[in-house]
Amino acid sequence: MIKRKFTYILCLASIALVFVQCKKKKDDPTPETPFDKAGMLANIGENVIIPAYADLKVSVDSLQYFSNLFVAAPSLTDLSNLQIWFLKAYSSFQWVSAFEFGPAESELIRANFNIFPCDTLQINSKIAAGDYNLSTAADLDAKGFPAIDFLLYGSTQNNNAVLAKFTTDANAANTKTYLTALVNELKSKTDIVNTAWSLSGGNYISTFKSSTGSSVGSPIGMLVNQLNYDLELLKNPEIGIPLGKKSLGTPLPDKVQAFYSTKSLTLAMEHLKSIENIYLGRSISNVDGLGLDDYIIHLKAQHPSGPLNDVIKNKFTAAKAKLAAVPETLSQSIISNPTVVDQAYLELQQLVVLLKTDMTSAMGVLITYQDNDGD
Repeated sequence: MIKRKFTYILCLASIALVFVQCKKKKDDPTPETPFDKAGMLANIGENVIIPAYADLKVSVDSLQYFSNLFVAAPSLTDLSNLQIWFLKAYSSFQWVSAFEFGPAESELIRANFNIFPCDTLQINSKIAAGDYNLSTAADLDAKGFPAIDFLLYGSTQNNNAVLAKFTTDANAANTKTYLTALVNELKSKTDIVNTAWSLSGGNYISTFKSSTGSSVGSPIGMLVNQLNYDLELLKNPEIGIPLGKKSLGTPLPDKVQAFYSTKSLTLAMEHLKSIENIYLGRSISNVDGLGLDDYIIHLKAQHPSGPLNDVIKNKFTAAKAKLAAVPETLSQSIISNPTVVDQAYLELQQLVVLLKTDMTSAMGVLITYQDNDGD
């Protein structure tokens, strides 16, 4: 009798245990095994960030080489070669723009490399005065890629007129010296950041991989914050502001990135692809590794439209398609075809919400910058 009673109690206990386990599994969406955050940081650091800086260094080294050739003996052939490497270096910069933390933050890479539109009056004034000092905050509008864009293409985009600025113009010698100073600063700061990240240099990669937390100031916190900040730079300064989104609908086509070379759309697309690659943990050579997408999948994060990762990836695809549909040049399309440009802007705006609100909420990452944008 006692044995039968004990067996009965044991059965009840087993049923209760199964019930509790099932209920816990249903109520608690937390994955049972931890996500490999260390592996994600290692992949993004070693296969996404470091190769992107290495590519920028190669491009800027070449830019300096062809700039020196051109300055030594300006010609139309050397001007064309210089323009090619300028655009390559400007494109490479789009792939590191989101990494404004650690070494890049110390060198203020974004501010020193890409404040646009540049101040052409200030540039011409500094050239006329023989002022080649680029180290003060007041010089941010007169240097970097936008200033080189102005010098190498000019307002007419006529290479004969551009060449005259470096040969027969009264300030030709000063213009050559100013161009050299602009390129040398890009070279110097690129070398500093590239070396700081490398294992054999400053070894910042080890710092980046050292902590897997998501708190403010952690590698994941900094990466996610700067990824979002960079996406908002694409949405607003590169597309929205020229379109008139911050000027009550009044278009400002001369405020696009790379206005003088008219490569605004090319650079914007490179910028969007670079942000997508960071999210996917995909290297510059398209090797797919652990990324933020894998983290979101592991968390089983959901969106009203479906799994959050699927929604984000679909939005990247839609944004690229709408951006590709904008006819060249961006500054002309803003005037002649604003509806198409606005469709690209809206896709970017929706992508910002997904990454800045839904993704960060799922990860428990706090956005620490302020944009006053209302997204």
